[in-house]
Formats: sequence, C-alpha cells, structure tokens
Amino acid sequence: MKDPLDAAEAPPHAGPFEALGIVLLCFGWFIVGSLQSLAAWQAGAGSGRAFSDGSLAGLLVIELVLAAAAMAVLRARGYPLQALCPRPSWSGAFSGAGLYLGASLLITLVLPLVPHPADTPIGEMMAGAHVSLSTLIPVALVNGTYEEIFLLAYLMRGLRRYGASTALGIALLVRLLYHMYQGPVGALAAVLYGAVVGVYYQRTGRLFPAVLAHVIADAAAFI
Repeated sequence: MKDPLDAAEAPPHAGPFEALGIVLLCFGWFIVGSLQSLAAWQAGAGSGRAFSDGSLAGLLVIELVLAAAAMAVLRARGYPLQALCPRPSWSGAFSGAGLYLGASLLITLVLPLVPHPADTPIGEMMAGAHVSLSTLIPVALVNGTYEEIFLLAYLMRGLRRYGASTALGIALLVRLLYHMYQGPVGALAAVLYGAVVGVYYQRTGRLFPAVLAHVIADAAAFI
C-alpha cells in the first residue's frame, strides 16, 4: 500500500542532524521556557504569568520570526517548501472539526483517570487570562499552523523512513516538552491531541485538517 506521505513527486526526508537543528530552532526556546516554568511552579512560585493580549502577541511575533528563519534554512538546503503548505478545502474543514471533536472526547475520557492535583499551572494561567478576540484569532491561526507544519509536515513526515511509530513518537516527545509549562495534566492533553492528529496525518497525508483542529482547540480554550 502506498504511503500517503509519499504522495508528493519528491517526498522530502529529514536527516537526523537537520531535524535536530530545525526542532531546536523552532521549539528550543519554548522547550527551555516551558521546563523553567514547570520547575518554578513545582518550587511553589506559581505559574508566574497569565495569558494576556501582550503575551499572545509576543508569541505570534516569535513564531513568525522563527518560521521565517526555519523556512530560509530549509530553502537553502533545497527542501521542497510546498510540502509544508496546508491545502484548505471544505472537506478538510469538516475533517478538522471532526478531529477536534475526536481529540476533545479522548482527552475528556482519559484525564479523569489520571491522578492530578486540584491546582495546575495551566489552571492558574487561564484563571487570570485577559485576551481579546482581535488578538486571539490571529494567534490561534498562526500558532496552530506553525506547530503542525513543523511537527507533522516537516518532522514526522521527514522521519517516517525510520518507521511510523518512531516518527510519531519523536513528534509527540517534542510536543510534550514544550507543553510542560501547563503541568502534567495540560501536557498529557497536548500529547493525546498530538496522537490523534499525528495518526490521522500518517494515514491520510492531509495537513489542513490537523492545522484547523489545532486552531479550533486554541480558540475554544479561551472562548
């Protein structure tokens, strides 16, 4: 059976060192900050910050700059950048909504089974959140697109020659590390979501539904 991720004329692969470099470029800053935030919360210092228009606008700028840098590096290396572009469609929109609902259901069923403290970093951050719709929408669009392009279309697709499970596992590990700032519960929810969209992408090769599901999830968390 033909691999859906090999549908492109020249299916791109990612060498180990290139993949590591792009992961560090795109997610290294967030991983370090995430682990520092978790350590501070565990030490009793609290989450340290709540979501705000300013913090989300800063995230948007950082992701746009890092995305431009990563794309420039990949282009210089001869990587086919068109392989990273989600292709919107009405069928993809319905699939994306279904992915969001499926991932949400899985998270809702699994999280109550996992022992966790009543207070969590992500709970503190959401409790003090002050975010306007005019900031939330562009941030959700950019963040959802950024994460899924570099985790699914680049990293997981690029590593598939090492095996589907390995590629999915590495993508989930990266997703886990930069969501640790949310605490164990939030990080687990991110991994469960990542498993749903990752398996879907492996089976179909369709990126847009995964991007849209992420955008919906980001927006729904605040709305």
